[in-house]
Amino acid sequence: MMKIIDPTKMEGKPVEMNGEVLEGVTIRWLVAKEEGATNFFMRHFEMEPGAVIPSHNHSWEHEIYLLKGKCKVVVGGEEKIVDEGVAFYVEPDVPHAYENVGTEKVVFLCMIPNIKK
Repeated sequence: MMKIIDPTKMEGKPVEMNGEVLEGVTIRWLVAKEEGATNFFMRHFEMEPGAVIPSHNHSWEHEIYLLKGKCKVVVGGEEKIVDEGVAFYVEPDVPHAYENVGTEKVVFLCMIPNIKK
């Protein structure tokens, strides 16, 4: 069965990390258990200019595709500025962080294995 999910019709939820809300960062769970996903989940993030997702790590890998904006990405101590239209991979247990360094909203998709939510 096919499900069509339009992120523009979903309300973004604040992102929390270590009990604190990350200012200017929202998430939409596009595909998860509720949609019948059994292997992978797809999440849609938005970051306002200057917003930061601080360094963190976890036991699962994830794949990210930057749809819009300019983002500083730090993975395992390596820092890169990435522009829209690129994908990158984050290995399990590697510290990673993101910062919107542009003047417009950063929008990205993040796929993770079915271990959360």
